[in-house]
Order: sequence, then structure tokens, then C-alpha cells
Amino acid sequence: MNAPAARPPRHFTTHRPVAVLMVFTAAVVFGFFSFQRLPVTLMPELTYPSLTVRTEYPGAAPEEVENEISRPIEEALGVLGGLNRLTSVSRAGLSDVTLEFLWGTDMAKAAQEALEKLDLVFLPREAERPLILRFDPALDPIMELSLAGSGDRFEGEDGLRRLRRLADLQVKRALEPIKGVAAVRVRGGLEEEYHVLLDKPALDRTGLSVQTVIDRLRQENINIAGGTLKEGRTEYMVRALNEYADLHEIAETIVARLDGREVRLKDLATVVRSHRERDILTRTQGAESVQIDIYKEADANIVAVARAVTSAVGRIVPPSDTAPARPQRQFGPPRPPPPPSLAQRLSDREGAVLRVVADRSVFIESSIREVRNAALFGGLLAIAVLYLFLRDFKTTAIIGVSIPMSLLVTFAPLHLLGVSLNIMSLGGLALGVGMLVDNSIVVLESIFRCRQEGDDPVAAAIRGTAEVRSAVVASTLTSVAVFLPMVFVEGIAGQTFGDLSLAVVTSLLASLAVAVFFIPMLASRQAPRWAADSAPGPAPGLASWHQFRDSIASTRGPWRLVALPWFLLRLTVAVPLELLGRLLLALLAGFAWSFRHAIAPAATRSARLLLVPPARLVGRAIEALQDRYPRWIQSSLAHPLPVLGAVAVAAVLTWQLGSRLDTELLPQVHQGEFTFEVDLPVGTPLEETIAVLSPVEQAILDDLDAIEAVLVTFGYDVTNIKRSDEGEHTARFKIVLRPSRNPAATEERVLARLRARFARLPDAEVRVARPVLFSSQRPIVVELQGDDLAALRTLSARAESLLAPRPELADVEVSLRRGAPEIQVTYHRDRLALYGLNVGTVARQVRDLVQGFEATRFNLKDRRIPVVVRLAETDRAHVEDVGRLVVNPGGERPIPLSAVAQLQLGEGPNEIRRVDGQRVALLQANVGSASLGAAVAAVQSTLRRDIAWPADMAFAIRGQNEEWERSRGSLYLALGLSLFLVYVIMAAQFESLLQPLVIMASIPLAFFGSVVGLALTQTPVSVVVFLGLIVLAGIVVNNAIVLVDCANQLRARGLPLAEALASAGRIRLRPILLTTATTALGLLPMALGLGDGAEIRTPLALTVIFGLTTSTVLTLGVIPVLYHLVVGTRERWFPVVPLHDAAPQS
Repeated sequence: MNAPAARPPRHFTTHRPVAVLMVFTAAVVFGFFSFQRLPVTLMPELTYPSLTVRTEYPGAAPEEVENEISRPIEEALGVLGGLNRLTSVSRAGLSDVTLEFLWGTDMAKAAQEALEKLDLVFLPREAERPLILRFDPALDPIMELSLAGSGDRFEGEDGLRRLRRLADLQVKRALEPIKGVAAVRVRGGLEEEYHVLLDKPALDRTGLSVQTVIDRLRQENINIAGGTLKEGRTEYMVRALNEYADLHEIAETIVARLDGREVRLKDLATVVRSHRERDILTRTQGAESVQIDIYKEADANIVAVARAVTSAVGRIVPPSDTAPARPQRQFGPPRPPPPPSLAQRLSDREGAVLRVVADRSVFIESSIREVRNAALFGGLLAIAVLYLFLRDFKTTAIIGVSIPMSLLVTFAPLHLLGVSLNIMSLGGLALGVGMLVDNSIVVLESIFRCRQEGDDPVAAAIRGTAEVRSAVVASTLTSVAVFLPMVFVEGIAGQTFGDLSLAVVTSLLASLAVAVFFIPMLASRQAPRWAADSAPGPAPGLASWHQFRDSIASTRGPWRLVALPWFLLRLTVAVPLELLGRLLLALLAGFAWSFRHAIAPAATRSARLLLVPPARLVGRAIEALQDRYPRWIQSSLAHPLPVLGAVAVAAVLTWQLGSRLDTELLPQVHQGEFTFEVDLPVGTPLEETIAVLSPVEQAILDDLDAIEAVLVTFGYDVTNIKRSDEGEHTARFKIVLRPSRNPAATEERVLARLRARFARLPDAEVRVARPVLFSSQRPIVVELQGDDLAALRTLSARAESLLAPRPELADVEVSLRRGAPEIQVTYHRDRLALYGLNVGTVARQVRDLVQGFEATRFNLKDRRIPVVVRLAETDRAHVEDVGRLVVNPGGERPIPLSAVAQLQLGEGPNEIRRVDGQRVALLQANVGSASLGAAVAAVQSTLRRDIAWPADMAFAIRGQNEEWERSRGSLYLALGLSLFLVYVIMAAQFESLLQPLVIMASIPLAFFGSVVGLALTQTPVSVVVFLGLIVLAGIVVNNAIVLVDCANQLRARGLPLAEALASAGRIRLRPILLTTATTALGLLPMALGLGDGAEIRTPLALTVIFGLTTSTVLTLGVIPVLYHLVVGTRERWFPVVPLHDAAPQS
């Protein structure tokens, strides 16, 4: 009898395959369900360390706002901890004080401290309570809807009031309850009001004041609870019901009794149904409409919210589409038809058209889809390269399993860490797709080599994994370690790329687990030579049935009746189930047989026709390289100077090319929409703004090439908290583009055409704004510093005239411009005192007469309509009318305002800005035909060369350039810490202080390749490129680690230094080339720059691809030479006495 083959040593991965399979199956299942629950957003959640304190001071000029509002708030809040910069903007009737804190500041605590300080600030009584606002990109609406009317019922003022009423009462109320919707804001149309238009002669004749009228209306229109009354067993509520029922009742209100005669409101004023004084007009596709903006909650899924809103809005179904094409058979009771959508109800009942005109979720879904496709195609390319190198379908399939498994396992920790699916996190997964197979390649290649040396599958799996386990763990840890210093990166870069770092780290750790545990288990699943043959037994179900039947047959007497129920249960349930299982197994077996003998061979033959010829070509090339590479190593070891000279040349070229690359904070993302913001001279009324800009709107509508929708807003929205410089002189043209294959080129083409149209407008400031993603500031912001406002205005105008023609800049504008024309009222206190008056009382009375005052609200069904008291339009139509206002109603003789005050026409500043207590004027611009770095250089050279700066004035460049400088400093720190951690891990791995330095020589070689690639593709250096360099620092050392580790093992077996390096090069050449090819080709779809959101992905992919491929080629030539020089020199100068039982150095 032959002796059985010796069993190899037992190992968990090879001898507990079911346990390994179940662990990974559970991880995959949990990952899949985590993937279903991950929220989908465009970008990671950004928390900007800034607060804005907004205070309204109605009727005050910028200088009064500065002195009475902004300065006191600055003094109170300037002592807050962690404050980095304090900025204030004082405009007519409004103060914005912005506090910028250091990154990492607890903003909840900072907001609470700011509230406590504000409670101690004394502000004028007329000022509103200060509001604390937080900047958040989510302040942009996720969707914009348009409600337009058709037909005669929507003509004129009544039609616009009806349209606004539909938007407020039906659309807004229908959309607000949707889960995830935070607010629905309605803009445009006419907001209904009841106006009490006072007749000035009647007021003068009766001697009644406007305050008397306001007080009487407020006192007469009330519902007051009067308590409760108990009578017997009944408890009554006492209520005073005295609200107005209609306009006639308001007009009949008794205001006073004079000389025994009732003076009613109709004797003093005209009560009319009107609308709020118009300060905004909105149009969609040239037709006046009401626009509805949808805002999401902070933690809501933008895609899910947009889908829910779109579903609720629905679409208008033409009558021809409502009838079914053919009658269909129904089973059961007939189903009721689905309720009509909101758009359908408005169309059928009101004749209004509601539609979605802008939806940010479309771009998000497209971006996410593009990243997902890039990851998918990258994985397919990596698998194709695997086959070209390995030329074996089974081996390729084993390694290919690691990609989807590692990705699915990754989603569970991402869900636990609170990471959303966005273009950053998915970009990290796409980045890691090519890297996921690297560990599996090294492990499987080692197992394959052990098989070639005669080991059976199980022994080869155990020994092959053990030989490379330490190198695989070290290479993975170096790739992971480079992302740990990202916690020290401040600013937008740190918050933006945190999700990407977490995605790469978790996917790499998952791939390490797959490579070390799952791949060896699959590789060992061939019948081992020591396995004993075993005959298949009977099916357990039917075997137990036969045993049960035999036991019943052997039972005697009445005991058979006891077993009868169990017998019937087995007969009616167990046996049919067993037979059904047999049938399913037979069907599966038939499918498996047909797949194995028909489908699989046909697919294999087709694949071989396509892949085998290139695979053979690649195989021959690899074999040729494996034959020649050792000889090349020996030659370069004998003559190292040419290799070292090439390294020196690469270093010089890296420095020269790198210093000439352009810079930018982050690439501009083209989302298919942008906005032209137009400012006419301050003081331009709304009607004039509409008349000037309507021809431009019509010209855009006449040429709708590539434009999907045009939304125009004339005037300003008082509920807009993002812009405080809007007015009746401003307009916003929102352009929504049609989807295109190249969104960036389409957007630039349309922008250039529209800029030319807006450039023809006289006295207009035009700028382009895109949806906010990263920064709240313009790319170029220049602070012109000085205390004299007149000098600042002159200097800023000079700077604007010099910089506007520069091609590097676009949309140049200055903040300090002509202010609104004013009727400046200067009160004479002595005269007021002579008549027993004071400034406050007279000023408030003038305000109520001219501006108007909301006295009360009129309840009409479920609406509360404001009742506003003011002078009639005819009594306040001219400047002279203000001087004729009576300031002492009820006095013996009327005193006009002109008798106690001086009125003159003037013009104040449009705004007053202060930064850290210093007055400044801002010059802002977008980047034109250059990068951010080139634009900043142009600004600096122009301002220093062409302007003679007084001693008390200076300038400083802020904006995104300042954020770039801050982020670049922290990124340098992160890069240095990453290199340090890589060195620490490798020093611990190799138990050497010199060998890690040899390995890390591959990092500057990678930087050389990245710089060359960026120069060739004309890609500016940005935060994204810096992140790619940090990633490179962790992955380019992997090839050198594998090479040096193999050389150390061969030297531990007794090979000389030069021979060990040559043999290590021959052994590790295939896995080095294979891992590089899979990583580079896995990133290739990202590097092509196709689809939405590609602007963020492409620079990262280009940096890694060029750096990795160049580093691989140079590493194969440089690392052996450096290793030979360093290790050989150390051994010559510091010889080490070898031990007899020296373990392999790993």
C-alpha cells in the first residue's frame, strides 16, 4: 500500500474555506445594504467658519448705519475667541458684520457667544433685532419652478395677484410637507395688500396725525380672549370678536370726534385693494411668471428630495394622452384612477402652467453616474490587463473578484463614518479601483510561482502568501498612511477631500483583507493530492424518510396510531418539499451543464479570438524583458554614473517645469447653468431697469442655441439673505443650458456670446456667478485700504480702468460706487424745541407718511392681508411735497417740515466697508483667459507699476488666492508628514534606516512624471493636484518595496548583492508591471475628462497616472543602483557578522 502524501501545514484560509466565505459574504451583504442607505449629494458637507450679523435700520444712510450699527457691533464682537478677521458692510438701511474664524473653531459655541455679546449692544430703537446667519452652499435652491398663467384671467394686476395667490396657497402648501423640504420661497407676481391712502388736505383740516389713524385701526381690528365663565355644569369662553369683515367696514371706522362730529376713515383717506409696492418682477422664457425656489434640509438627500418634488409637481397630460390605447382585462374590483398631479390640477382648474425649470439633482445624478461608469470601465480595463499579463481565465477571474468584493465591503464603514455618495467619495473609489487588485496580484503571482516550483495548490497558497504577506501589508500601510495627515489640512481642501481619503483608505484595507484571506482560499480550491476519495451518500432528506418509514413498519400494536399524525405530516409536507428540492437541483444541474458545455465554451472561444493574440504578444514582451532586465541591472551596477546623471537631469527639469505651472484653488466645475448679475446706476427705478434690460432679454430668447431656459429677475427680493446689495437697479439673468457632450466648451461658448451682448449696455456693471460649490468668495478680491472715502472712490475707479482691459481678468467691478440720490433732511433742534417738538417724533412721522406703516392685518379666509397706511401718491410725488408735510398735527397753526429742517438733494456712498476696523474698497473679478495664479500676478504688477500709492493707502489681495495660499501651506505640511509616515512604516518593516531612503527615491521620480504630465496637458496646480501628489507618495513606493523585499530574501539565502538584485528584478518584474498597468488603466476613464463633474476628477487622475508610470520605469533602473551603492557601501565600511540561522530579512 502506498503511503499517503504528507499533508501541508494547516492554515485558516485554506482549511476553513466555508468560514472564510461566510465572513466575506456577510461583509458584502452588509456593504450592499449600506450602499442602499448612503445619502447622495454633489459635494461633502462643508462647514465654513464664518458668521454674519445682519441688522436692518430702515431709512438710514450708509454713514448712519456705520456709526450707529456696524461700529458698536464690531466693538462688541471683536473680542471673541478664535476670530481671524472682522468685516463690516454698511449700506442704506442695512448692516452686515461678518466674522471669519480659524478653521476648526466650534461654530455652535461661537454663535452662542456672539448672541450673548449682541444682547449687550445698545442700538437705535428704529433698528431691527440683529440676525446671525451662517454661510452655507446649501442656501442655493435645489430646484426652481415657474408658475405662469394663460388666458384673460391672468392679465393685468388682478391676474398677477391671482398668480401669486395660487403660488402661495396651492403650490407652496403642497410642496412644504414633502420630506426633506426645508422651505419653499415664492418670488414675483403681486402680493396683495389693502392700502389706506391718506388725503393730506383732510389731515391738515382735521389736525389728525397719521399715528392716530394707525392706532385706531390697530385697536378696532382685534380678537381678544376674555377668559372663562362657569354656569352650572357649563364652562363658557368669553371672546371679543371685532375683526374687520370687508373694505367697507374698514372705511367706516370712526377715527375721532371733532366738535361733536364723527370723523370716519373714509373722510380722511381712500381704502383700496392693491398690492405691495413692487420691487421685483420675474420672467420665464420672456413671459411674466412667479418663481418658486425649493430648499432642502441640511441632512436631506438632495436627489431624493428632488425626485419627491418632481413627482408631486408631475406634468400636464394632454387630453389625447388620457384615453387608454386598448381596454385591458382586470381581475378583481376596478382600481380608481390615480389623483391628478399638482401641475395637472392647476392647469385644469385655474389655467396656470407649473413646470420645473432648474434642477440641481440632474447634474448631481449625472456626475455620480459618470464617476460610477469611470470606476466600472476602469475595473474592466484592469481585468483585461490582468488577462494580457497572466493569460489564464481562472487566475484572472480570481483576481477580478477582489474589485467588486472590496468595493462592496467598503460601503459598510463609509456608512458608519457618515460619508455620503458624492463626487469626492466616489472619486476616491474610482481612484482605488486600479489599486484594489495590486495586493491580489502580488499574492496570486507568488502562489503561481510556488506552483511552478512543485507545490500542490494548498501548499502553494500557504507558502506563497507567507512570502509576500509582510511586503503586501507594508505597501498597503504606506498607501493608507499618506491620508492620515489630511486631518491637519485646513480650509476648503481639508473638508472637501476628507470623504475621498476615507473612501481610498477603507477600500485599500478591504482589498488587503481580500488578498490575504480570500484569494488564498480561492487559489487552493483544487483537489489536493493528499485528499482521500469519498463516495457520495444518499440525500439526507430522503434517507431520513426511509429510516422513518422503516421504524414505523417495525412498530407493533396501537403505538402505530400515536405516530400517525407525524406520519401524515411527513407524507404531506416533507416529501413534496424534498421532491421539489430535487427538481430544482436537477434544473440547476441542467443549467450548469449547458453553461459549462455550451455557453461557456462559446464565450471562451470568442474571448480567446479577441484576447489571446494580444495576450501572447504581451507575454512575449514580458519574457523578453525578464531575460534582458537582469543583464541591464548588472550593467548599470557596474556603471552607475549614467543612471545617477539621468536622475539629476530629471530633478532639474522638475524644478524648472514646476515653477512655470499655473495655479488655482480648485477647478471650475461646469454645472450647465450660470447667472449674469447686472447692476445699473444706484437709484434707477424698477421700471427703468426693466426698460433698459428687456431688449437684452429678447435678444437672448431670439438666439436659444444650447440654452434650455432663461429666468430673469428684475429688482430684488427682500427675503434673499445671500445678497444685501440688490435693489431696483439690479437684475439677474439665469441661463440653464441643454445637456451636451462637452459641457465646459458649450458653457464657455455661450458665456462669450452673452458677455458681448451685455458689454453694449452703458453704465452697467456685469458679472457672472456660478452655483456655489466650494468658496463664498470671488476668485480675485483686492482690498484698497484707506480712511478717506472720496480718495478710495477715486483710487478704485483708477484701478478698475487699469484692470478691466486685462485678458487675465473678467467681470471687473468695484464696491465703492455712486450712491443712491437722497433727500437729505437736516433738522434744526432749536426750532423744534421752540415748537415743543423733537427730532425722533418728527422723523418717525415723516417716515410713516412717505414710506407707510403696516397698521394691522385683514383676515380673509386663511390669508392675512396687510393693511398699510400712507399718504396718497399725489401727495408724495415730488421732492417739494416732502417739505410741505405738517410736523405738528393738531397744533394751533400747521408747521411744515421745511420750517424746522433743511432739505437738500445729495448723494452718499453706496456702501462703507471696514476690515478689522480699517475702511476699504473692494475690487473684485473673475478669472478670464488665464489661471488664478496668472491673474493674481497680473493684478499685482499692474497696481504696483501704474498707480502712485499715497503713504496712508495700500492694497492686499484676498479672495480665493488667499484661500489657496492657506491651503497650500497646510498641504505642504500634510505631504511632509505623509513622507515621514511612509519612512516610519518601511523602517519598521525592513529593520533598517537606510533601505527606506533608497525606496523613497521613487517618490521624487514620480513627481517628475506628474510635473511633465501637467505641463503637457496644461493643467494648473490646484488642491486636487496636491492630493494626487500625496496619493503618489503612498503608492509609488509599493513597487520599490516589492523589489527590495525580494532582494533581501534572496540575500538572506546566501546570494551575493549584485546577483540578488538581478534575480529580484527578474522575479518581481511581472507583478511590478502588472500592478502599475492595472492602476494606471483603472484611472484612465477618469483622466479622459468626460461627463459632468470631470473637472474635479481629471487633474487627480492625470497626476497619478503620469507620476506612477514614470516612476515605475525609472524605479526599475534607479532603485537597484541606489540599493547597491547604499547597502554595498554600508557593508564595506560596517561589515556585519552573519548568524548561522539568520532569518530572511523582510
